[in-house]
Amino acid sequence: MTLDEWAALAGEPVDELLHWNRLGLVPVEGESDAEQFERARLIRFALNRGYTAEKLAEITTRHGDLIGPFAQAAATRTGGPVCAVEEAAAGADIDPTVFERLRKAAGLGDQHQAYAEDVEAIRLMKTALDAGLDADVLAQMFRLFADATAKMADGAVRLFHFYVHEQLRAAGSLQGAELLAMTNLISERMVPLEEPAVVYFHHKGRERAWAEDMMLHLAEEATTPSEVPGEFTRAFLFVDLSSFTPMTEAMGDAAAARVVERFSELVRDGAARCSGQVVKQIGDEFMLVFADGRSAATFGLTMQQMARAERRFPALRLGAHVGSVLFREGDYLGTAVNTAARVAGAATRHQFLVTDAVRGQLGDLDVEVVAVGARALKGLGEPVELFELRRRHPVAIRVVDPVCGMELDEESAEAELSSQARRLLFCSQQCLRRFLDDPGRYQAALSDGDGRPVGP
Repeated sequence: MTLDEWAALAGEPVDELLHWNRLGLVPVEGESDAEQFERARLIRFALNRGYTAEKLAEITTRHGDLIGPFAQAAATRTGGPVCAVEEAAAGADIDPTVFERLRKAAGLGDQHQAYAEDVEAIRLMKTALDAGLDADVLAQMFRLFADATAKMADGAVRLFHFYVHEQLRAAGSLQGAELLAMTNLISERMVPLEEPAVVYFHHKGRERAWAEDMMLHLAEEATTPSEVPGEFTRAFLFVDLSSFTPMTEAMGDAAAARVVERFSELVRDGAARCSGQVVKQIGDEFMLVFADGRSAATFGLTMQQMARAERRFPALRLGAHVGSVLFREGDYLGTAVNTAARVAGAATRHQFLVTDAVRGQLGDLDVEVVAVGARALKGLGEPVELFELRRRHPVAIRVVDPVCGMELDEESAEAELSSQARRLLFCSQQCLRRFLDDPGRYQAALSDGDGRPVGP
């Protein structure tokens, strides 16, 4: 590949490549064509993120070639570009307008070169279109696949960086190129495991999806097709930690993250038990979908029971609603989702609120239903009648740390304070010190009963 060919394929001016060469960032020779291209692509990526070529050269001088290993890894995997994207699309005889739409749906609007795998993907795209799959549906699939797999790849790489590379760096015995070489040595053993793991979890997810699809087919006898594609009825539930903000402030981000990690384990365990699916997680809040209100209610009650079984854990807030929604790109859109979120927002600690639509689907579920009246919920035009669901059997009484909101029993408390005939328990000495430094700050929590024994 000549310098002009390299520049054209990389989308860089020849003068820019020569400037990088003079700085020692790119060799004009000594690397494969694929490595040269990938190196130029990665340098441009760094420049777009605020670095200058001179700064990159300075880092290279002090720490060695930190770009080369990534360029080599990319070149080894892809073999380098083979043609322009437009040339590959034209060769597959795909309508340019449709192709551009699908390319952007896949998040590849910034890629102007086609690798061998891109050419194959374009061929499969053409096959799907010729088979009659609507371009709108294919675009939804592309967005779904691209977003989900990008999140998986990004998460795996970041986890490895933070928990392997950064730990090696913190040890202090390695730095620069030696540190990167050790990281890559460990990574080489892990990378081959990624794709089999993705395929495995996709297969497990597809088994579940097929089972859910079977249920839709079984229900066809009692339902009529919607005129709007993707419209059907589902139950939605939102659950979060009632005192997450004060807990994070008191305990710190790292400790709060461990609580959320445990919360995530409980949510996914409960969802598997109750035939639910986690749709998304935002911080300490989870959105789940269920086939009906009874399943959602069972999950909510199960979650409360599981949280109380923990040695120390914050109280939960839950809300659920059943309604018609639109299924788009792996997500759910509609008033039913918004209503469920608002219902959860109206709940207080330990409270599981549901709408009348959920109450009507409880069936023979052994649960106490308490009317709490109509509530005006943000964004909804009319007040919504809400009901609280409670287990019939009594629960163990616990106390609440007035600083962080963590619920405790006698055995799990690490500090206590007796004042004015009141005995307060704390999850840690740190929370006790915070209370003693500014007791007035936590009077609201005490007056609300957050430092007293709590029941259902």
